[in-house]
Amino acid sequence: DTITLNVTWQNHSGSVGHGLYTSSWVASKSDVHSQQRFFCQMSTAEVTVDQAHRGYFVAEDGVGFNSCNPLYIRNKPDSMGRYCGQSGYGYISFERFVEAATAVREGRAKPEDFDKELPTGASTIQVTAILEAGRRSLDEKRAVAILYDSAGQVEKLD
Repeated sequence: DTITLNVTWQNHSGSVGHGLYTSSWVASKSDVHSQQRFFCQMSTAEVTVDQAHRGYFVAEDGVGFNSCNPLYIRNKPDSMGRYCGQSGYGYISFERFVEAATAVREGRAKPEDFDKELPTGASTIQVTAILEAGRRSLDEKRAVAILYDSAGQVEKLD
């Protein structure tokens, strides 16, 4: 399953930008579980990110080429057979979520206390609106606008 969206953005200033977004849930066997790339070309700069290749590369006879990312979660034991993935950012992000949920459940914090550090509903509303507008555009075969209120928050899709 692959979806490609051709998006036109218009900023409050009136400037216009165009984006081509492709997402896939199925991939052939390759050096990483999923290719995660981002490229943004602007009028005076460009940004290229290859998120999938943050780790290192290994090539083995009979296994092939692999890009390892031990910084996420290292699932292979150390030389003593001990689990050592708890220092990876993937493990830490799960740990931080559980800590936040516990604080909310125990009344020591409110969900909105975590809007700036965790992907809460409030902090992901913009991305959710983009994904929903893309889905509606594909389903309804038409452009879908994301409308904002005076504070710059997503108000509705049109």
